[in-house]
Amino acid sequence: MENVETPATTPYDGCGRCLVGVRRLSRKNEASQSPEKQLDQVLAVAKANDAHIIAWADDWEVSGAMDPLKRPKLGPWLTDRMGPYDGIAGAAVDRIGRNVRDVLNTAYAIHERGQILLTADHVGIWDLDDESQETDLLVKALGAQLEHRATRRRSNESKTSSRSQGPHGVRAVGPTAGLRLTPVPAETHRPHATEPMIPEVVY
Repeated sequence: MENVETPATTPYDGCGRCLVGVRRLSRKNEASQSPEKQLDQVLAVAKANDAHIIAWADDWEVSGAMDPLKRPKLGPWLTDRMGPYDGIAGAAVDRIGRNVRDVLNTAYAIHERGQILLTADHVGIWDLDDESQETDLLVKALGAQLEHRATRRRSNESKTSSRSQGPHGVRAVGPTAGLRLTPVPAETHRPHATEPMIPEVVY
């Protein structure tokens, strides 16, 4: 995504809390989760847990439904194709992913490697050995998945509605063979010359 700078980082120093900052946007106009807002959230949660950011995995215009392991920027870190790091920090669970299975798989993979998972919508480091935290992660991931499905459904309904509308917003009813739009005479329906022509449907 254009005009989004990669934030500053600090070197890997082996302190045990050298994290990769994770940011993601599905659409450029997703204002509620702007790159700047996510930046502030990631830096804040890292600082609150005595961690620092050594790199950024910024996936712009990438759906939350995509498996984190396959994301262009985050995937290489999760599959050990980048340098050493101690975990990841994201603005929220839904920035990790919007699919319950993918979020849990990613979280457990990090946990089993002894790494850290931080998100700004959770206090402290995620501890999946704690049943209440495990449940909280599941609930947040499920909420993200349901929200993604609802958004996709609304988008599909909007596209279907748009296709059902004819030119100029005229809805075709019944057989459309031979459908044509005929301008209505100006002297009949256009008291002012600046008004647009009103189409009528003629079969």
